[in-house]
Amino acid sequence: MRITKIEQKGKSEVYRIFVDETFYCLLMAETIVKNKLKINQELEEEELIVLKKQSDKLLAREMALKYVEKGLKTQKQVYENLKKKNIDDEAIFDAVKFLKSYGYINDLTYAKEYISSKKSNGKNYLKQALFAKGIDKQIIDEVLKEYQIDEDTLNLLVKKFIKNKPQDEKLRQKAYRYILSKGYTFNEAKLAVEKVLGENNDWN
Repeated sequence: MRITKIEQKGKSEVYRIFVDETFYCLLMAETIVKNKLKINQELEEEELIVLKKQSDKLLAREMALKYVEKGLKTQKQVYENLKKKNIDDEAIFDAVKFLKSYGYINDLTYAKEYISSKKSNGKNYLKQALFAKGIDKQIIDEVLKEYQIDEDTLNLLVKKFIKNKPQDEKLRQKAYRYILSKGYTFNEAKLAVEKVLGENNDWN
């Protein structure tokens, strides 16, 4: 098999490799330089496969680094992002391991930051959201163990919801359902609505 063309992809460090006049794969510049690849060079298919695997790992790491530069990400989010770009699992797992080794991704840190940014939500919402982001149940339980409901925030949620609305029993029930939708428990919703709208014994 003969390399017939090496074409840079835009201004990136990625190059299109053509073998026998047909596009074969993408390779990182580092792989090309390290292996001294050049046009008209003859290679066995097994050699090209090895080179592609080496390059895929470099490419996956570069893509992963750019992705996490935008903000904290979970391991699952990194995996799914690379998977969408047709990176194979071996290269993805290598990239995740690489990011973890340098502290670029840390699911425990992510979970703590996420909870801190979602102070208006209850534990049920936070559990589901973190689980959906691929956070391990053990980590979720750990970060939520000392999570305390902010009653002032909860009461403010009710006040904002009922603002400029007729205060009748329908509003009470709507407010209750709204607080439940934010991930709070039945008792937390009941206490907050009673605090703002006054007690009502017809909850059951």
